[in-house]
Amino acid sequence: MLHYRVIGDIAGAVDQVSPYLRGAQTTWSRRRFVGWLALAVGALLAACGAPTDPQVEVTGPTMGTYYAVKVARPPAGLDAQTLQAGVELVLKGVIDAISTYDPQSELSRLNRNPSTDWVPISSELYAVLAEGQRLSRLSDGAFDITVGPLINLWGFGPQPKADAVPSAEAIAAARERVGYDKLELRADPPAIRRQRGDIYIDVSALGEGEGADRMAAYLESLGATDYMAAVAGTMRVRGNNAKRLAWGIAIEVPDPSDRAVQRILPLTDSAVSTSGDYRNFFKAAGKRYSHHIDPRTGNPVEQRLASVSVVAPGGGDSARRADGLATALIVMGEERGLALAESQGLAAYFIVREDRGLREVTSTAFARIAADLVH
Repeated sequence: MLHYRVIGDIAGAVDQVSPYLRGAQTTWSRRRFVGWLALAVGALLAACGAPTDPQVEVTGPTMGTYYAVKVARPPAGLDAQTLQAGVELVLKGVIDAISTYDPQSELSRLNRNPSTDWVPISSELYAVLAEGQRLSRLSDGAFDITVGPLINLWGFGPQPKADAVPSAEAIAAARERVGYDKLELRADPPAIRRQRGDIYIDVSALGEGEGADRMAAYLESLGATDYMAAVAGTMRVRGNNAKRLAWGIAIEVPDPSDRAVQRILPLTDSAVSTSGDYRNFFKAAGKRYSHHIDPRTGNPVEQRLASVSVVAPGGGDSARRADGLATALIVMGEERGLALAESQGLAAYFIVREDRGLREVTSTAFARIAADLVH
């Protein structure tokens, strides 16, 4: 369950981007986001003038996508080279623990292990799996880290397949291997036990958030208090940007043929994540199939919900939580997803496709954030 979106700091440029806005419906994109981000942010900052304070920023590839880090008013001695080396070491640690694309990662080795006994795991992997199980219970199975067999069957996993709809028999067979209740976790010492040896775990819907959280922790260990740390569209922001304004989060229209900015959220001390269906999909026999698979049916979700954004208070593992929640809500759909957001006090922003265009739906908590931004 991959997420596709674009984010970036363009705070202080709201007036300049008004010609690009399209009515306040938004989401973020993933692949090639750095190139688009550089163009958009560069043009806007040029319009606003140079940053007033020093800023160090780095970008690079990770997890099949890109990371971006900006540190305003950096601690003494922190230059771009030092920052990049430190950030990439942190992200390598995430990949080593939870990647399904790296055959030597801890998770990949676990997935190849046929044992149904307790298997020791690292505390890092345990924390991610425990969050996945929590979200599964919260969403009544709409979010499920055992969905890997279905993700792979539909061609959205580490080994992409031809754009084709699997047979009903293949889907039924894959579903036999899916179910968060087939996993048991132990906290001390960290370990996992699976009911079946062929359970395949995929935590892609938490990976970007895990990366953003670990980068944020690294930056704070250096003494940074004003930063943006993002993996694709899941991010953490703290403090203010180089212009001493809140970090501006640019969100694009959920349209695979368009990259126009639709909403800017000036945020600080927050985590943000969006899950959208408009970058990773295929068409067969005139029908569109999203990478968002409902673990309970074995099929891609069929709905008009184009994207869901979740904003959470920053700190701790907030980006990981927002990352998983965004996926859970989009799989649940507009009505059930909004009901969950309201019951949990989540700041969630839904964009729904309709015949006449896009419609936005916001939870009470998100509407409150938006109102605060206006004032």
